Amino acid sequence: MTGQDSLLVYTYENVLYHYIISTAEQTVTLIQVGQLALHGIVRAPARVRAVTWILPEHQMRDGDPSQDVAHASVLFLVDAKLVLLQSSNTEASRKYDMRIIAHNVEYYSLMRDQGTLVDSASPSPPESPASDNALISGMYADRGLRDSLWYFDGTSVHCWMDVENLLMSASSGDDREIIQPVSIDTDFYPTSILIDRGVVLGLDAEMIQRRDLHFAFFRHTIRTQLFLPHVLRQLLSEDDSAAASVVALRYQELPYFSHALELLLHMVLDDEVDSDRDTASSSMPSTISFLEPFPDYLDIVVQCTRKTEVRSWRTLFRYLPPPQQLFEESMEKGLLKTAGGYLLVLHTFQELEASSEHCIRLLQKAKEANDWDLCKELARFLMALDASGDTLLKALSRTNLGSRDEANNGSLDENVQVKTPRPTKDSKQHRPNGEMSDSTDQMGGGDKSKAGQVDQPQNGTLISRDYSSPQG
Repeated sequence: MTGQDSLLVYTYENVLYHYIISTAEQTVTLIQVGQLALHGIVRAPARVRAVTWILPEHQMRDGDPSQDVAHASVLFLVDAKLVLLQSSNTEASRKYDMRIIAHNVEYYSLMRDQGTLVDSASPSPPESPASDNALISGMYADRGLRDSLWYFDGTSVHCWMDVENLLMSASSGDDREIIQPVSIDTDFYPTSILIDRGVVLGLDAEMIQRRDLHFAFFRHTIRTQLFLPHVLRQLLSEDDSAAASVVALRYQELPYFSHALELLLHMVLDDEVDSDRDTASSSMPSTISFLEPFPDYLDIVVQCTRKTEVRSWRTLFRYLPPPQQLFEESMEKGLLKTAGGYLLVLHTFQELEASSEHCIRLLQKAKEANDWDLCKELARFLMALDASGDTLLKALSRTNLGSRDEANNGSLDENVQVKTPRPTKDSKQHRPNGEMSDSTDQMGGGDKSKAGQVDQPQNGTLISRDYSSPQG
């Protein structure tokens, strides 16, 4: 099948037949409207594993189906090579230019043959620094990834985001002019592309051996990996911020869309830290500018800090507003858990007194919002900052959380009341090394740490959920 009502049939006689599927009441009829002989082009028809063709947009929309053969570019897979035949018609004859566009191909998939991406009414895309680029915006506004071409070469999944651009680059006759596809590494075998979900779907095989059996068997599990961050990163690296915004707009209703943007920032940051790029050639500014208009921008940044090494934080905040400003924005928007995550950054970049002051302000806000879980975590944070308990006593006094009247009035639930240790000589043994519980993950942390080094990743380890899954 190709398009909505066309069928291509490739026969052993090396002829490609084109049929139109006609439906009338209760009958379905195949009507042949064209054929294409590939003699002299394909020498061994039995070695052809897949074939389709690509029609220009104007021919698909307004053209006569009987003339599709004259306008089509044929794409087929033979001997693990992805071969493109482009028509170079003249008035006297019809000729085709053959070009190999990919090697070691196991299979390919043209998205326009798999059904279009659902085009539902959507709000305007977020503003972009390149939003005035009407050419790019118009190119992607109608098609999105519907015209993308995907293939798997045994190692990675590759994607040309717009097959029309591929045809134009391939017609130049210079191998170096073919645009490079987006590459997506997977640790499982990809079987299909879920274009409307933004993921690559595949299988992972695990060999099972049992002592009571004389043979081994494989257990298969379904795996997914987000391709959306890779596509957005490629567009941003080409300064196509408008196109990236339009593509992102189509996926913003997905429950894991924020995680995809977080992964995008994480990928760019990792490359930035490991390379010696100067500020002028850095891709971080364009990535930050792209992320800023999204509602979850503050959460995306703080989640990225949680899952990267501390040494990467200074590289990240070199292109971001000061942590103090992001903390204040989170407080103004009522994102208390997010503000708690920025406390860890402030503690890393500032002195103890500044971190304590911000923590007390957040504790007051959490009390007013009746977020007692966050109050509990902030109390533990203060204990980790100052194991003597003096800082915590000061915070409880300023927020009236430690008074008997507050407890009697039910403002602080008995289950989450904080018992403040008395400053003694053995206060350091009350909570060894100022360790915090695993539940600090609610405040933006998740790793046990020593006093004065609250919730910072140690020894280069990452505190991270599985980035290969859209659900995280």
